[in-house]
Amino acid sequence: MRNYTFRSLTEADLPLMRRWLQAAHVKVWWPDADKQIALMEKDMDNTAIDMRVVSLINHPFAYIHDHDARAFPLPQYADLPHGARVMATFVGDNDFMGQGHSVGYIDAHVRTLRVKYPMVAAGVGTTDTRTISIYRQAGFKNRRLATTGEGRLVQVMTHL
Repeated sequence: MRNYTFRSLTEADLPLMRRWLQAAHVKVWWPDADKQIALMEKDMDNTAIDMRVVSLINHPFAYIHDHDARAFPLPQYADLPHGARVMATFVGDNDFMGQGHSVGYIDAHVRTLRVKYPMVAAGVGTTDTRTISIYRQAGFKNRRLATTGEGRLVQVMTHL
């Protein structure tokens, strides 16, 4: 197992986040970099959401966040048990794509979360078969198809 580190996102990381969010492989699923950066800035002082930069050997390459399933009005997670966490992530550095890092750091992060929380969930776009496969490899199972508040269909996946 690789030794991934997860440090809190800071204001100093926002230029890096912007660069990653503008990368073609990220903006397909995380569109509108300006909106995403504004949300990150807004949530930096929000204790309900934990935003992290993922690194390997002191090289940052991914972003991950998690929050209580009921911290925000997200109908796709309404059926999850109290205390469940919801996560989302992306690999920003293209050099880390296709090498198993996504499965590795998601698995490492979920192991940490599962010590304190009964369930971890993710809502993946139904056409994003690559990400669905990555979550499955990290131990997630399909829970149900659900519609987001914006009307998108997602595959809700859970790690028990």
